[in-house]
Amino acid sequence: MARPSRKKRAFFALFCTECQEKDNKRRENYKIMLNPTNTNPKEFTVKKYCSTHRKHTLHKTKQISRSQK
Repeated sequence: MARPSRKKRAFFALFCTECQEKDNKRRENYKIMLNPTNTNPKEFTVKKYCSTHRKHTLHKTKQISRSQK
């Protein structure tokens, strides 16, 4: 099976919304690749584990460059 093309995919960082509300800092806990044509990155939210709060919290996306992966 051929490997899918990565040209359309963009790198995004997931940051915890509770950390941002509390400390006003974006703690980037995860880095992912999304296809912006299929998903709207501005509305993409996921419940992930936040090590600061030690529980699952809502995470939102922020686009990063390819060099930061």
